[in-house]
Amino acid sequence: MLKDLLKKKLTKKELALVPSSFDIIGNRDKALAVVEIPPELKKKQKLIATALMKQHKNVKTVLAKRSPRKGKYRIMELKVIKGKRDTEVVHVESGCRFILDPKKVYFSPREGSERLRIAEKIKEGEIVAVFFAGVGPFAIIIAKKARPKKVIGIEINPDAVAYFKKNIKLNKLENVVVVKGDVKKRAEKFYGLCDRVLMPLPETANEYLEQAIRCLKKNGICHFYCFAEESKITEKKKAITAVAKSLKQKIKFLEVTKVLPYGPRIWKMRIDFLVL
Repeated sequence: MLKDLLKKKLTKKELALVPSSFDIIGNRDKALAVVEIPPELKKKQKLIATALMKQHKNVKTVLAKRSPRKGKYRIMELKVIKGKRDTEVVHVESGCRFILDPKKVYFSPREGSERLRIAEKIKEGEIVAVFFAGVGPFAIIIAKKARPKKVIGIEINPDAVAYFKKNIKLNKLENVVVVKGDVKKRAEKFYGLCDRVLMPLPETANEYLEQAIRCLKKNGICHFYCFAEESKITEKKKAITAVAKSLKQKIKFLEVTKVLPYGPRIWKMRIDFLVL
C-alpha cells in the first residue's frame, strides 16, 4: 500500500492525510495516476508521487488535482508533479481502447463497471443516445458489447469529440455517430427516434431532462444520473415527473441504483424510468 511505502518518510499526522484512493488511467505499458493531495501535504507531493510510481510500475506520470470539474467542458485542472509531461494515454476497459488526455477531457476509470452494466441492458436493434458522451466510453462499450442499431454520442468539448472519433476507429466500429455541440441544441435532431437515452452528468443532468424525454420513443428508457442521499431520491423522482408532466408525457420508474460513493451519505445514483 502507498502508506506503507511512506511510513519512514512522513510523520504519523502526515501519513493519516495521504489519500487512500486515486485514479489510474492507461494500460500495462503506460499509465497516469491522478491523485488529490491535501494542502497540508503539498510540500511532500513529489515524495508521495515517487512512492505511487514505485507501487505501480506502469505509472509514468503523476498528476495532482487542482480543481473539481468546472466550465462547460467539465475539465479538472491537473498539474504534473512527477514523470513525463506527455499526458496522452490509451486506456483499456472491457476489451475496448480509449485514447485520451485527462488534462483536456474528463474521464473516470471508476465507472467501468457501470458502463458494462448499462451495455448489458441494451437490446438488439436499439437506437441509443448518450448525452455528454466525452471520449466515447459509454457509446463505444455499448456498441462493442451489445447489438444496437446505432449509438449517438453528443459532446460539446472539441478535444473530447476529436478523441471520440479516434476511439471509434481504434475500436473498428461503424454504428457510432458523433455529434459535436450542446445537447440542448443538437438533441432536437433525434426527437422521437431513440429507444434509450443515457445522461451520465450527475451535476446538471436535470437541466437536460426535457431533451432526453423528447428523444425517446414510446416505451423508451432513460438512465438519469444524479448525486443524492438515499433519503432524497423521492425529491429527484418528483423533479423528473414534473418535467415529464410539463411535456404531457407519462413515465414509470423502473429502478434506482447506487453507482459510486461520492461523499458522506451521498452517492452517485442512477434513476431509470420508462416513457409510456
